[in-house]
Amino acid sequence: MRTVAVKSNNPTVVIGAGPYGLSISAYLQAQGIPTLVFGKPMESWHNMPGGMYLKSVWSASTFFDPAGKYSLNRYIASTNAARQEPIPLPLFLEYGHWFQQHAVTHVDPTYVQSLTSDGKQFQIDLVDGRTVKASKVVVAAGIASFAYIPDFAQNLPITLASHTQFHKDFSGFKGRRVAVLGSGQSGLESAALLHEAGADVELLARSSVTWINRKLYDRTGPAKHIFYPPSDVGPPGLNWLVSFPLVFRRFPDKARQVMDKRAVRPAGAQWLQQRVEGHVRLTASTHIVKATVQGRILCLELSDGTTREVDHLLLGTGYRPNLDKLAFIDPALRQQVQCYNGYPLQNKWFESSVPNLYFVGALAGHTFGPICRFVAGSKVAAQQIARHAAQAA
Repeated sequence: MRTVAVKSNNPTVVIGAGPYGLSISAYLQAQGIPTLVFGKPMESWHNMPGGMYLKSVWSASTFFDPAGKYSLNRYIASTNAARQEPIPLPLFLEYGHWFQQHAVTHVDPTYVQSLTSDGKQFQIDLVDGRTVKASKVVVAAGIASFAYIPDFAQNLPITLASHTQFHKDFSGFKGRRVAVLGSGQSGLESAALLHEAGADVELLARSSVTWINRKLYDRTGPAKHIFYPPSDVGPPGLNWLVSFPLVFRRFPDKARQVMDKRAVRPAGAQWLQQRVEGHVRLTASTHIVKATVQGRILCLELSDGTTREVDHLLLGTGYRPNLDKLAFIDPALRQQVQCYNGYPLQNKWFESSVPNLYFVGALAGHTFGPICRFVAGSKVAAQQIARHAAQAA
């Protein structure tokens, strides 16, 4: 067993190097807290289609450091890059790596194989055989493990049915019949990209397609900031409440669930509408009852009594966070983490029922609300965890 060499016997380990992992690491290091970061920087984002654009607006797409020296605006100013909205994925990736290079001193790209605890310290075993002991662990592992596959598609071959997260290039679907399931941003943008790649596309949705309407933002001039906070998650009114997760967590469970559902209901960005309508066949108010493999073809039986024969079914069915999906967490440690429907229960420091074990991003959504699913939610997580770690230092 090889032990990772660190300057402190009690480092804080951050698992994940996306927007949350990097922002939290920047805050921890600014406090002088010895920190080790494991994961490939921006990995999940690198696996997205190159022609994708961010749904989040400019103000909600920045990473965070305590001094604000490495914001998205600072990146544009210091590199003379062109400001573009909606934000192209390549620009966001370049910014993410720039932030990491300036705000986080070192990221170890090695994957974590297991996380265990003896009740006093955590042990992190890496896939290359190294081991590190830690006093605190922040799990910022992203959403890749939480891709939702409906029951009817669980046993379908990946050659015929796959989740949107497994595709970064749709050129291979040129000339093929593809059904896209889902009316959220992922399904809608994938349908547009498939059409633009030359595929014959049909979008299937349980209800009518909703497009985000930001008339108050577009037509109220400077007053737009009254209606829309920088985080921009949810409709006007609710979006301000959602932007304060430490307030959101004080509401009863049922109220939080209702607000969460309303804030992030399936919808497409306004700028995407013109790329979908008139180009992609939309079949609303239906769902897939059964999918049958017939050689190289997939036969779909729909709830409206009709059928479809397609070459591929693309599942834009989103993500359902559940702690059990993180295979690297030791079962004995997992049993100590109190959960609600797969979400860890957390205090105001983002700490779980296991002392010094923190969860951020989508897994924090039950306690802190829908902002945790977006880059904008990384700020409060970074602030709270760094403050808590500093108190114990």
